[in-house]
Amino acid sequence: MSARPGRGEPPGPWDPVRDLVALKERMNRLLESVLRRGDFSQDGFPGWSPAMDLREDGEGFLLTAELPGVRRADITVRVEGGILTVEGKRDPDNRLRAAEPLRIEMSYGPFARTFPLPAPVDDARVTARFQLGVLEIFLPKAAESRTRTIDVEVS
Repeated sequence: MSARPGRGEPPGPWDPVRDLVALKERMNRLLESVLRRGDFSQDGFPGWSPAMDLREDGEGFLLTAELPGVRRADITVRVEGGILTVEGKRDPDNRLRAAEPLRIEMSYGPFARTFPLPAPVDDARVTARFQLGVLEIFLPKAAESRTRTIDVEVS
């Protein structure tokens, strides 16, 4: 009988570093939300911290945030002092408030995430786009911090 992954056998070698990094990220989000709000809940619903990715290339930084169920009007993006802050809230559907909850697994309430940027950005050219529950923020690097190639002359 051949064993398939997911049927009693581990999916692959255990990577303790990957697991520790994932745990660190979860703890950072938890502590960030507690320090921002001062408590764990808002209106009886647990607080939340949406998943966000921050990437860098030669031209700038791209932040991608998963914000399903958040209205565009409830999102605030700020860049000041080399720190990007994304804040917002996700309110529960009014039908949820009126019904007797049997199980609530989704998170609601305010959120705030901050990211120190490793290089100066051109604040005037920062753009944000929100589509289908995904927020993308492009932060172009300031001219003095962009990567540039220098030609070497042969003499």
